[in-house]
Amino acid sequence: MEHEFEPDKDKKHQQAQDSLNDLQRVLEQIKTDETKQPDNEPAPEEPTAQDEPVQPQEEAEPEEASAEAAAEQPEQADVEQMQREAILDGQAKRRHPEQADVEQMQREAILDGQAKRRHPDQPAATVHLDKKHATKKAGTKQAGQKPAAAKKGKNSKARAARRRKKRLMRLGTIVVVLLVAIVLVVSAVKAVTGRGNSTAQGSGISTEAPEKKDDRPASQQESEQYQKIKDDTSLPAYALEYPGLYSDAVSKPNKESEEKVCYMTFDDGPSSTNTPGILDVLKEKGVKATFFIVTSEIDGNEDIIKRIVDEGHTLCIHANDHDYGQLYASTEGYLNDFAAAYDKIYDLTGYRVQGFRFPGGSNNSVMQRHGTYDAIVSEMTRRGFEYYDWNSYAHDAENGNYTVAQMVDYAVSEVSGSSRNDVILLMHDTYGKEKTVEALPSIIDKLKDSGIDMLPITNSTRPVHFEVDETTPSDMPEEDSSSDSSDSGDTSDSEDNDTSEN
Repeated sequence: MEHEFEPDKDKKHQQAQDSLNDLQRVLEQIKTDETKQPDNEPAPEEPTAQDEPVQPQEEAEPEEASAEAAAEQPEQADVEQMQREAILDGQAKRRHPEQADVEQMQREAILDGQAKRRHPDQPAATVHLDKKHATKKAGTKQAGQKPAAAKKGKNSKARAARRRKKRLMRLGTIVVVLLVAIVLVVSAVKAVTGRGNSTAQGSGISTEAPEKKDDRPASQQESEQYQKIKDDTSLPAYALEYPGLYSDAVSKPNKESEEKVCYMTFDDGPSSTNTPGILDVLKEKGVKATFFIVTSEIDGNEDIIKRIVDEGHTLCIHANDHDYGQLYASTEGYLNDFAAAYDKIYDLTGYRVQGFRFPGGSNNSVMQRHGTYDAIVSEMTRRGFEYYDWNSYAHDAENGNYTVAQMVDYAVSEVSGSSRNDVILLMHDTYGKEKTVEALPSIIDKLKDSGIDMLPITNSTRPVHFEVDETTPSDMPEEDSSSDSSDSGDTSDSEDNDTSEN
């Protein structure tokens, strides 16, 4: 039985030998391709079967060796087949280099598409525009991605949020620009009307001037106080005159100062000869005072009035025309004179004055003789104005009868010896009062040595009134009008002396 299968073994052996010969020929062909000659040279001919060397036939091996070779030959055939495929693949690449590049580009494109699908953050579409049309290359939808409608809704919300943010930024910019514009406008207004928009240092008597709404005088511009009483038929006719002649004086009586305070006051100015000298002394000593001016004396002295305001002193009204007979003949006459002075000060300084002093004092005999005291005081206080008499005096109105040293002694002794802590000292800065300018430095120094402060009159100053009437606080002691009248400097209780001082 064994000898029946021997021819088959020889046949298989012969097949293996043929395969080996084919492999050798392929290898020789590869070597020939690598070293092939230029195109004009003929390629070497492949060896024919006749030229191949005859391989000696192997002797038959024992039966066991033949069985092992038969078992190994299939595996060897597989290896040889893979080698041939690799060799053929290499030959194809060498024969077609451009095709190999195309295939490589295709493989890279496939790998790139797979990488994009693995990264969902990659843009879903890329738009390419040319001159004729636009094309849109959409990304491939992968499993687990959100639906297109959901993406569209999300994108819409993002766009809406961006639009809101832009609107808010624009609105904020507009608001900032408006605020800057307002600040610039306010600064410009203050720069133009700086004099009228700043109250004199230490002065509460003058208030800031409101913007002028028309060209009428300040006393003719209707105020809030006037609006409240304009339909009141119980008031006298003169109460409806001068609708802008109102003030904002304090509504509560001021309490007496705890320490003694001197309020230096100067009447009948301004004068070009003495007011500047008084201002120089006050500036040198660091003292603020109060000036009750006669506005008919302003012409030519406007700079002096501005200096009084600029250096922090209080500006009040004494009169427009120092004419007792015309001033106190009637309430209407007094209002006419007061309104003229009020308008002049407002036009020059921008202040609506609140304080005033009656020429000759509130107890002057001319006003008493005409019987107009009650009506004038009642009307002026109804309009919010406060009047200030005095309770000490430097005796500088007696036509030079006192020396400078005597004036200093009078002023200091009356201020120090007053029964009240709020002492209002009367002096003058009109023409002919050079002694007052000379005495002022010593008066200030001696009062400072006594520990007495010197301040300008303000809304918080407790006023001094010569006589008690219905407008005077009940806790305010009455001044000794007999002694004050004789030594007050009121030397003009006659209607015939219209140019008298004080």
